[in-house]
Amino acid sequence: MILSEQINFSYRPFLLKESYFDHHSHLHGISHTYRVMYHVLNIGKMEGLNHEIKLAFCAAFIHDMARRHDGYCTEHGVWSSKSKLPVFRNLFVETGIEADGLRAIKLAVSNHSIRYEIRKDHPYYTTVALLKDADALDRIRIGENNLKPQYLRYSESHNFIGFAKELYYRSNTNIPENFDELIQIGKAIGNI
Repeated sequence: MILSEQINFSYRPFLLKESYFDHHSHLHGISHTYRVMYHVLNIGKMEGLNHEIKLAFCAAFIHDMARRHDGYCTEHGVWSSKSKLPVFRNLFVETGIEADGLRAIKLAVSNHSIRYEIRKDHPYYTTVALLKDADALDRIRIGENNLKPQYLRYSESHNFIGFAKELYYRSNTNIPENFDELIQIGKAIGNI
């Protein structure tokens, strides 16, 4: 869907390693994280967002890294923001993220695992909502009917449901080793 040339930062330094994750998991590990990062780019571009794309992309990179199990958990977002944001802070800063952006990433990661919604007039709402929708699009991995479209925040997110399912099926059988490989899988799927 989204070509690397269409984003205004380099995603190549965002290479995931199994050792980054506190709980090694197929459900919440590398493939899931790459898909969420990809959905951030797609939704963000289609919604006409700008700097929030980079913030939500960074948040997606660390959002599940501090999970301790695959079960229902409302705390892993806070754990990831506290333990993983400091580890990857320099990577984010090198990508052009400033102090305010780091605060937005922290809130997005902390908030992604809870049902609580921040106010729409909050300065970081767009980043938080973008991560939540991108993460929700990959709920197909939990079960065919696990994604609840009525909870998606952006209208464009609804347009990606079929694409997200196909991306999951293809990347689950051909697990990407890096983000470029996932982009290639997305390109092979084509337009939504």
